Parts: sequence; C-alpha cells; structure tokens
Amino acid sequence: MMTEYSRKAILLMIWMGLTLIGSQSFGQIEKKETERTAPRMNLIGTQLNNDSILLEASVKIKREGSWQPIDFEPIKFSAHNDSTTISLGESLTSDKGIATLKVGISALNVGENGQWNFGSIFEGNEIASNGEAELSIKKIGITLSGEKKDTVYSLTLKLFIPGKENTPLSEKEVIFYIRRHFSNLKIAEGTTNENGEVTIECPQNIPGDEHGNIMLIGRVDDLEEYGSVAASITKPWGIPLKESNYQSARTLSTHAPPLWMVIVFAILMTTVWGHYLVIIYKLVNIRKLKIQNP
Repeated sequence: MMTEYSRKAILLMIWMGLTLIGSQSFGQIEKKETERTAPRMNLIGTQLNNDSILLEASVKIKREGSWQPIDFEPIKFSAHNDSTTISLGESLTSDKGIATLKVGISALNVGENGQWNFGSIFEGNEIASNGEAELSIKKIGITLSGEKKDTVYSLTLKLFIPGKENTPLSEKEVIFYIRRHFSNLKIAEGTTNENGEVTIECPQNIPGDEHGNIMLIGRVDDLEEYGSVAASITKPWGIPLKESNYQSARTLSTHAPPLWMVIVFAILMTTVWGHYLVIIYKLVNIRKLKIQNP
C-alpha cells in the first residue's frame, strides 16, 4: 500500500507540473497580447511647380490576410544630407493610411550626390510596431503653359533636367487633369518628344468658378531618380458658374452633389434612425411591463 509520504510526494509533483504548464500558458497569452505586427511603409515625393515637394508616407499592416491602412496616427518627416538631419514636421495619416507634408525646396539642402534625402518614421501603436521609410530624389524641371489660338485652347508641358544647359527628357508619359473638388478629372495624355515637350488640346465644356477659371494640371509619375513631378496653371477657359444655374450643376465635380445622391442618403439615414427609435420604444415598453408586473 502507498504510504502517506509517497502520497504527498505524488501530489507535490502533480502540483508542480500544473504550475509549470499554467505559467507557460500564461506566458504564451501574455506574449500574444504584447506581440505587435511589423508595418509596411512607403515614402514617395512629387515635385510641384519647381518650388515645393509633396511628401506622402503610407503605413499598412497585414491583418486577416490583407494589407490594411493604419489611420489617424502621427508620422514624422525629416530631411538629411551627409552630416545633418532636419525635422520637417509631423502629419496624421488619413483613413487610407497616408500622411502628407508639403515642404519648400528653398529650405532643403542637397547632398553631395545632388539628391534630396527624406525620411519618415512611424513610432508604432498597440497593434503595430515602429517602422520607417526613406526616399532620395534629384531635382527636375517642369513648365506648363496655355495658349489660345482662335477657338482652340492648348496646353504645353516641358520636362527637363536643370543645369547649365537644360537637358530635355523625351518619351515620358504625361497625364493632364482639371482640378475638381473630390478628384482630378483626366482630360488627356501624351508623350514628350525629343525636346521634352508635349501639347494637347483642352476641352471647352468644363464648368469653372463664377469667372470661368479652371486649374489645369500636368503630371508625370514614377520617374527614375526624380520621383513624380507636376505643374499647374489657372486659366479662364471654363464655363462661368452663375448663381441662377448653380442648382442645375449638381455633379460630383461641384460643391452641390447630385439630387439622386441626396435622396438616397436621406432614405438611408431615415431608415437607420427609424430602427433606433423602434428599438428604444420597445425597450421603454418592456421596462414599463416589468414595473407593472414584477
């Protein structure tokens, strides 16, 4: 028969085993709770009108099998050369996980290799660890001009590498837009010739402001060593928007949304809030019944 001493020894061993298993399980749970996902960061730059650069840093993490944006988190931007680092500022990411910052070229120092060097830092949060991205681009020149001949409006964009003698960039894809409130309206595209130039005809049926002014944009994306580049000008080539026809100009490109969109929005909001009111009404009735019939 098992002695009292043997029984106590077995119970002690069982207790120690359970304690060890429990501590390991707790450690695994605690590790899962504190483990954070490494983000994926990207930094791009767009040179604007030869006087500023728009920096765009995107932050995403992989969750549930897809890359999802990290929204409304601060991103720190900096510029650095061979010896110094300058803080450019901080910006919050949008609902798409993109933080933007516009900096003037005159405030930037060029490194010995003739490049601007930028950095972006995300310091992490409860679900994502810290991350960073860097960008190096060289200066590029761009001009955008408009000309009216008879009844034809034309836009000419020139792309070149600045220096003692400007070097034209040929065979580069250029896209032209008209600035709209929600998203830019693409009107044409073309390819630069041996002189680094491309000319397109501008449409004349575009609504403008009360004076008929419209903002025209020429953009070239993803140039090797130079990033993206864009230039814009404003011309009175649009249809003046008068107060009398403001209501008729209900489009996605104007301040007034289409009427069908307003009606659909009103129906959806009425339905949602109607359900809330019905639920509240039923909860009040249930409480009254409980008070009357305890």
